[in-house]
Amino acid sequence: MSEFKSILPVLRVADMQRSVDFYTRVLGFRSCWRSPGDGDGENCMIQSGRVEVLLSTGSHLGKAPGFAGTLYFNMDGVADFYARVKDQVEIAWPLENMDYGTREFGIHDPDGYLLAFSEERSDGGRELPP
Repeated sequence: MSEFKSILPVLRVADMQRSVDFYTRVLGFRSCWRSPGDGDGENCMIQSGRVEVLLSTGSHLGKAPGFAGTLYFNMDGVADFYARVKDQVEIAWPLENMDYGTREFGIHDPDGYLLAFSEERSDGGRELPP
């Protein structure tokens, strides 16, 4: 039987260095490799834990950055992470307990992508103080 193992988002970015700086310096990812001049653009693989994201300036992804949706990063320690980044990012929604059993917040990256950081709540979905 077929089974999906992972997904690798590829994000079209306008300015590679600005995006690499944001993901590494602000969010704590590390750059695994960077390939300048790959095809008609540049690519950089970033990673944090088991999560990988490919940043690209390649025109095959369209003329401008764009994505209609939200990338959710499931993690541990979301409250500590929020406290560390909240003054350095554009907040889409603050840290809050959701009715569906997570504690999460959302931000926009420099290209406008909506990123959410989420942690399963140990209370089974009952309301906790923020």
